[in-house]
Amino acid sequence: MNARAWPLIRRDRDADRPEAERVVAVLYEQIGEINKLVAGEEDAATIVELERLRDDLRIAGDLLCAYASGLALATPDPVTQACLVERFALADQPAPVDEVLLIWMGDELDCHLPWLGHQDEYGQWWYVDSARARNVTHWAYRPEVRQ
Repeated sequence: MNARAWPLIRRDRDADRPEAERVVAVLYEQIGEINKLVAGEEDAATIVELERLRDDLRIAGDLLCAYASGLALATPDPVTQACLVERFALADQPAPVDEVLLIWMGDELDCHLPWLGHQDEYGQWWYVDSARARNVTHWAYRPEVRQ
């Protein structure tokens, strides 16, 4: 079947909101449980793995929370065609240092989705999981900390 023949399915964000908020609450509850495990753990390798899992859950919770709040992160709203998170081009406005932001990268995949990351005092970009982010072109404040 031709991919164009598939009907366009639009998500009803208002209908999704209660379930998204429930899942966010479960994710943050699990983060609390992981923090308790880390506090009682002595093995360094286990602590690193638990902290990585905690950070992954926090990222998922932040992005799902943004969806539940009705924010179009990188794609325009289907009705108004407006992006509800104001993106700044690095060429036009420098990003704040050491603040977790939404970041977009220019790459061969032409991905329009944001990632969570920050810029250090040396101008290097990092994902929140401490991996190096490359080719950052745009940034935005996270919805819950919008300036």
